[in-house]
Amino acid sequence: MTPEEIKETIEEMLAVQRELQNSQLKLQEESQRQREDINVLREESQRQREDINVLREDISTLVQGIGQLIEVSNRHERRIGQLIGYSLSGESNRLDLEQEISDLKRRVERLENLDN
Repeated sequence: MTPEEIKETIEEMLAVQRELQNSQLKLQEESQRQREDINVLREESQRQREDINVLREDISTLVQGIGQLIEVSNRHERRIGQLIGYSLSGESNRLDLEQEISDLKRRVERLENLDN
């Protein structure tokens, strides 16, 4: 082999080595970017888990509030039922009193008619 052939071979080998180093560098950079992306995704995932936990607590609070509102509503409904019952029985008593007053008026009229 002549010195020029050796020089060409060495230059070709160096070119191949440079290409390999450039490829390795690109792979390392890509790998670093992927690691950074993975870290970002992990952080987002953690934030989402925290948000989900907050939402679960909020839902639990709302469910408790709804339960309390249902209890209050049931109490009000029972009270309204009682008041309606009282109202109906009061109406019945009023009608009974009116009937008794009418009966008394008729008796008074009969007695007055008897006296005349």
